Amino acid sequence: VEQLNVAFDEYGVNFLDTAEMYPVPTKAETQGATDRTVARWLKGRQRDQVILASKVTGWSDNVTWLPRRGGEGARVTRQQIRDSVECSLERLG
Repeated sequence: VEQLNVAFDEYGVNFLDTAEMYPVPTKAETQGATDRTVARWLKGRQRDQVILASKVTGWSDNVTWLPRRGGEGARVTRQQIRDSVECSLERLG
């Protein structure tokens, strides 16, 4: 959070990029941690001053532990994209 404060306050950074697979390398235990960190940081900010982007996981048979996937690998289906966005928004608060 402190690094985000410095970037925003001292360097004028206003664009943040996150993804359901961050931080990398991703494990089931750490998946979504970047969203949760950004959420803590956003609580002290005016939301209209921050541009936030996110990404979904690409096709993978190995990534079966993402939320709402029911053990299925990442397939980039319409439903998985919606689920990814909804889970990210929940983590971001």
